[in-house]
Amino acid sequence: MDVIYYYYYLFYTRIIKDNEPHMLTILAISATEGFALNMLIQVALILYQCKQISSLLWISIIVLINIFNYYYYYKSGRSIRIIKKRPMFFSNNRISILLTVLFFIVLGTSIIWGSILTKYLLETYCK
Repeated sequence: MDVIYYYYYLFYTRIIKDNEPHMLTILAISATEGFALNMLIQVALILYQCKQISSLLWISIIVLINIFNYYYYYKSGRSIRIIKKRPMFFSNNRISILLTVLFFIVLGTSIIWGSILTKYLLETYCK
Protein backbone atom coordinates (compact mmCIF):
# COMPACT_ATOMS: atom_id res chain seq x y z
CA MET A 1 0.00 0.00 0.00
CA ASP A 2 2.98 2.31 0.36
CA VAL A 3 3.39 2.46 -3.41
CA ILE A 4 -0.32 3.17 -3.86
CA TYR A 5 -0.12 5.91 -1.22
CA TYR A 6 2.90 7.46 -2.91
CA TYR A 7 1.32 7.58 -6.35
CA TYR A 8 -2.00 8.88 -5.03
CA TYR A 9 0.04 11.57 -3.26
CA LEU A 10 1.85 12.44 -6.49
CA PHE A 11 -1.52 12.75 -8.24
CA TYR A 12 -2.75 15.23 -5.63
CA THR A 13 0.47 17.27 -5.69
CA ARG A 14 1.33 17.33 -9.39
CA ILE A 15 -1.97 17.00 -11.25
CA ILE A 16 -4.64 18.34 -8.90
CA LYS A 17 -2.16 20.59 -7.03
CA ASP A 18 -4.12 20.64 -3.79
CA ASN A 19 -2.85 22.38 -0.67
CA GLU A 20 -3.62 19.32 1.53
CA PRO A 21 -2.46 16.32 -0.54
CA HIS A 22 -1.93 13.97 2.42
CA MET A 23 -5.53 14.28 3.57
CA LEU A 24 -6.91 13.80 0.05
CA THR A 25 -4.65 10.79 -0.42
CA ILE A 26 -5.96 9.23 2.79
CA LEU A 27 -9.56 9.97 1.79
CA ALA A 28 -9.08 8.48 -1.67
CA ILE A 29 -7.39 5.33 -0.39
CA SER A 30 -10.04 4.92 2.30
CA ALA A 31 -12.86 5.33 -0.21
CA THR A 32 -11.45 2.77 -2.64
CA GLU A 33 -10.75 0.29 0.16
CA GLY A 34 -14.18 0.93 1.68
CA PHE A 35 -16.04 0.43 -1.59
CA ALA A 36 -14.30 -2.89 -2.19
CA LEU A 37 -14.76 -4.11 1.39
CA ASN A 38 -18.44 -3.15 1.36
CA MET A 39 -18.92 -5.01 -1.91
CA LEU A 40 -17.30 -8.15 -0.46
CA ILE A 41 -19.46 -7.95 2.66
CA GLN A 42 -22.55 -7.40 0.51
CA VAL A 43 -21.80 -10.47 -1.61
CA ALA A 44 -21.16 -12.59 1.49
CA LEU A 45 -24.41 -11.43 3.11
CA ILE A 46 -26.38 -12.22 -0.03
CA LEU A 47 -24.83 -15.65 -0.51
CA TYR A 48 -25.18 -16.76 3.12
CA GLN A 49 -28.22 -14.88 4.44
CA CYS A 50 -30.00 -13.28 1.44
CA LYS A 51 -29.68 -9.88 3.11
CA GLN A 52 -28.31 -6.59 1.92
CA ILE A 53 -25.94 -4.38 3.88
CA SER A 54 -27.62 -1.38 5.51
CA SER A 55 -26.67 2.13 4.44
CA LEU A 56 -25.58 2.98 7.97
CA LEU A 57 -23.19 0.01 8.10
CA TRP A 58 -21.94 0.83 4.59
CA ILE A 59 -21.04 4.39 5.59
CA SER A 60 -19.70 3.29 8.99
CA ILE A 61 -17.22 0.93 7.37
CA ILE A 62 -15.84 3.72 5.17
CA VAL A 63 -15.61 6.08 8.15
CA LEU A 64 -13.77 3.44 10.22
CA ILE A 65 -11.34 2.76 7.37
CA ASN A 66 -10.80 6.50 7.05
CA ILE A 67 -10.01 6.83 10.76
CA PHE A 68 -7.69 3.83 10.65
CA ASN A 69 -5.83 5.17 7.59
CA TYR A 70 -5.55 8.60 9.17
CA TYR A 71 -3.77 7.16 12.21
CA TYR A 72 -1.82 4.62 10.18
CA TYR A 73 -0.43 7.08 7.62
CA TYR A 74 -0.68 10.60 8.99
CA LYS A 75 -0.50 10.48 12.77
CA SER A 76 2.27 7.87 12.79
CA GLY A 77 4.40 9.89 10.37
CA ARG A 78 4.38 7.01 7.90
CA SER A 79 3.16 9.28 5.10
CA ILE A 80 6.29 11.44 5.32
CA ARG A 81 8.53 8.35 5.33
CA ILE A 82 6.72 7.01 2.26
CA ILE A 83 7.21 10.28 0.36
CA LYS A 84 10.93 10.35 1.24
CA LYS A 85 11.38 6.68 0.30
CA ARG A 86 9.60 7.00 -3.11
CA PRO A 87 8.54 3.35 -3.34
CA MET A 88 7.79 1.64 -6.67
CA PHE A 89 6.56 -1.72 -7.85
CA PHE A 90 9.48 -3.70 -9.29
CA SER A 91 11.61 -0.49 -9.27
CA ASN A 92 9.71 0.67 -12.35
CA ASN A 93 7.79 3.93 -12.53
CA ARG A 94 5.54 2.89 -15.43
CA ILE A 95 4.50 -0.37 -13.82
CA SER A 96 3.83 1.50 -10.58
CA ILE A 97 1.61 4.03 -12.33
CA LEU A 98 -0.22 1.29 -14.23
CA LEU A 99 -0.87 -0.81 -11.12
CA THR A 100 -1.98 2.23 -9.13
CA VAL A 101 -4.42 3.25 -11.86
CA LEU A 102 -5.73 -0.33 -12.07
CA PHE A 103 -6.11 -0.43 -8.28
CA PHE A 104 -8.14 2.78 -8.38
CA ILE A 105 -10.28 1.76 -11.36
CA VAL A 106 -11.10 -1.74 -10.11
CA LEU A 107 -11.72 -0.85 -6.48
CA GLY A 108 -13.14 2.62 -7.13
CA THR A 109 -15.68 1.33 -9.60
CA SER A 110 -16.66 -1.57 -7.33
CA ILE A 111 -19.43 0.73 -6.12
CA ILE A 112 -20.90 0.45 -9.64
CA TRP A 113 -20.14 -3.09 -10.73
CA GLY A 114 -20.69 -4.33 -7.19
CA SER A 115 -24.29 -3.14 -7.26
CA ILE A 116 -24.83 -4.91 -10.58
CA LEU A 117 -23.31 -8.09 -9.16
CA THR A 118 -25.37 -7.94 -5.97
CA LYS A 119 -28.58 -7.38 -7.94
CA TYR A 120 -27.78 -10.46 -10.02
CA LEU A 121 -26.99 -12.51 -6.91
CA LEU A 122 -30.22 -11.42 -5.21
CA GLU A 123 -32.27 -12.39 -8.26
CA THR A 124 -30.45 -15.70 -8.70
CA TYR A 125 -29.93 -17.02 -5.16
CA CYS A 126 -32.64 -15.33 -3.09
CA LYS A 127 -35.99 -16.16 -4.63
